[in-house]
Amino acid sequence: MRRNLNLKVRLTSGGSGEHADLVVFAPHPDDEALNCGGIIARAAAEGKRVKVVMLTSGDGFPDWASLVSRHPADRLVAADYLELARLRQSQVLVALSALGLGARDLLLLGYPDGGLSAIYERAGASPFRQQYTRRSGTYGLVQPDYHTARHGHPAPYTRAAVLGDMVDILRTLHPREIYVTSEADDHSDHRAAFWFLREAARAALYQGEFYTFLVHVGREEEWPWPRGMTPQSRFARHRVEGQWVPPEVPWPPPRRVALRPAEIAAKRQAIAAHCSHLVGDTSLRMREYLESFLKSEEIFWPALG
Repeated sequence: MRRNLNLKVRLTSGGSGEHADLVVFAPHPDDEALNCGGIIARAAAEGKRVKVVMLTSGDGFPDWASLVSRHPADRLVAADYLELARLRQSQVLVALSALGLGARDLLLLGYPDGGLSAIYERAGASPFRQQYTRRSGTYGLVQPDYHTARHGHPAPYTRAAVLGDMVDILRTLHPREIYVTSEADDHSDHRAAFWFLREAARAALYQGEFYTFLVHVGREEEWPWPRGMTPQSRFARHRVEGQWVPPEVPWPPPRRVALRPAEIAAKRQAIAAHCSHLVGDTSLRMREYLESFLKSEEIFWPALG
């Protein structure tokens, strides 16, 4: 699918830089592995250039911050959420290693977990402040955030900054394919990630292939389906209380990529990296949910213009 997304917007561009065959824009750590781990592993094995752009560090999850810090949820402080961010950034590096990538293939943007939608809809230059970390600017803990590495200083949590970074990445890497969460996803960060990338693609006059994928649809037990780690099964649509899940997207998916055994094995390791902190009964349910993305295929929908 080739398209020219024309929109005249003047934003700072990067240099010529290195080109990429495939770039995955993930709102949170684990989104890259859950939905694109197989195609990342294939591209890496074929010697293609792959980049993963991590929009946030997953630093806005009280249950996980409590689990990692071993502090009660009502006594968590900013440092506890930053420790969660450090863990999740580290998990991404382990996951990408399992898929055949290295630290240089990860671009950490460092924007706020749970705040992308608010930033997208926010007018003016006043930065958004994340309620958990208390930060209002980008950061990286296992490596510098993209804006700091590129410009020598963090970016504020503003719409213009997010859009500017994404346009800069597209103009620098000139990717052949880009992937991001769907506008039909139930998570507000995931919808906003799509909105930002769609606008950035138009501003950068991007002409490559643009695909979306689903993570959160309904309740955790409703999607993905079948439930649990089922690497011999395809993703399936099913009825819940008389309604098809997933809704709002064509079925069957327009693009179904069958995974090879080695790609499934690599994806399984990558998902396991993101589960390394999950222990106890409640965490086991979350682990089962994440492992439910391990299927015999990965599925995508072309982005609308």
